[in-house]
Formats: sequence, structure tokens, C-alpha cells
Amino acid sequence: MGILQLYSKEEYYTSIDPREFRPGQFCWLPVPYLSPVPMILDVERSAPTEHEEVRFFLRNANRSEDFRTRDRVLPLKNLNLRSHEELLVHRAKKRQGIIVSPRLDLYQEIARILPQKGKRHLQEDSIFIIPVYGTETRDRPTGFPPEMVSRIRCLLYRQFFYLPGNSQIEQGIARFDRIQVVIGRDPSAISPMNICLYGEVFDLFVAMFLYCISGIEDEDLQTARSLVKEAYPTET
Repeated sequence: MGILQLYSKEEYYTSIDPREFRPGQFCWLPVPYLSPVPMILDVERSAPTEHEEVRFFLRNANRSEDFRTRDRVLPLKNLNLRSHEELLVHRAKKRQGIIVSPRLDLYQEIARILPQKGKRHLQEDSIFIIPVYGTETRDRPTGFPPEMVSRIRCLLYRQFFYLPGNSQIEQGIARFDRIQVVIGRDPSAISPMNICLYGEVFDLFVAMFLYCISGIEDEDLQTARSLVKEAYPTET
């Protein structure tokens, strides 16, 4: 049972207005696959007089000159790469995620100043989201295997949080080690859902997230983990 000893499936989630953008709310968003070695998309003009037609190739970002100041022979339209910048490429997949924090501190007087200085990016309406990954099934061999899921349900991993399935979402695992930032609320970047973690479940979710990034357990989390660990069978 694990965490379901503390909260039943019926107590795990609550319905909300999808327009709320509330902490604990589920959403859809593009989530990149992270690679130990970043991939660079090297681009150049197909001809010296062309601005929009380019040729490119993918390679590992492991050359000594990468991300260092170097000459770019001809600039490319719509690619404002500076001399010490590279164009990174990731595979990505549309996944569900859980909003941790839907808003940051924004000040109107600063918002008026930054565009004049070309620094609009220093104050943005960013949203912190924990993406959700699937579990292995007979029909879908990808995802978290059952041997891991049983440990995650018992809160043995600090970087994962178990999510039971219901009529709206499938069983999944929230990955704190894949936290993502979405800027703004464009539908192409984030699509909110009408389901949210129940208040006490979200409190536990946040406590596990803070434990993941800091290594510090609060007293309530220690108690919860002690209880659910008892549900994990002792290995022999």
C-alpha cells in the first residue's frame, strides 16, 4: 500500500477550474529528454547570399571551442546567436506535470524599465512545474518498472512521488529531478487541467520536494515516511 495507507485514491485529488493555475494543479507541457552530453545544432547559410535557407548537422557539445567566443562567419536571420552561444537541441514529449509555484514577484515599475534596457527577461511570469512520467504496463513496456514503483510508493526515493491513476490520469511518477520552468502562459507551453492534488497530499508533495533538494526532512515528513516504509517488504 505505501502512501495509499495515508491517503486513499479518492482523497488524493480534487477538481478545480482549469483557469486557476493553482499549486498542485495538473497541466500538460512539453518536457525535454535530458542527455548527459548536450547536443548542438550547428547551422550555417546554404549560400553566402541566403539568410533563411540553412544547412545544419547535430553533434555532441564536447569540443573545446564550444560556448567560447569565436567568429561566426555570417549571421543567420532569426538566430541571434552571440559569439559565445550555441544552439542546443533536445527531444521532447508532451507530458503531464504538477504546478509547484504559479507566480513569482513582479513589479510594474521595473517592468517599465527593463524593455528600454533590452533586459525584459530579468523579470518574467515563470511557473515551476514537476513533470510526471508513466509506469510500465503489459501494453507499454516503457516507464518505471514495478520494482521501482513499489519503493516509490513507500517514499524510499527522495526524488520521486507516487501518483495513483483515476478516470482522468494514469498511474505515474512525479520526478523532482526533472523540475521545469515555463515562462508565461501560452497554450503551446502549458495547458492546465481541471484536477489538482488534494491539500494534505500537496503538503506532503512539497515536503518531499524540499527534502529532495535540501536533504532536510521536517518532522511531519519523517513521521509519514516511517509509517509507509513499514509497508515495504524486507528483502532477503
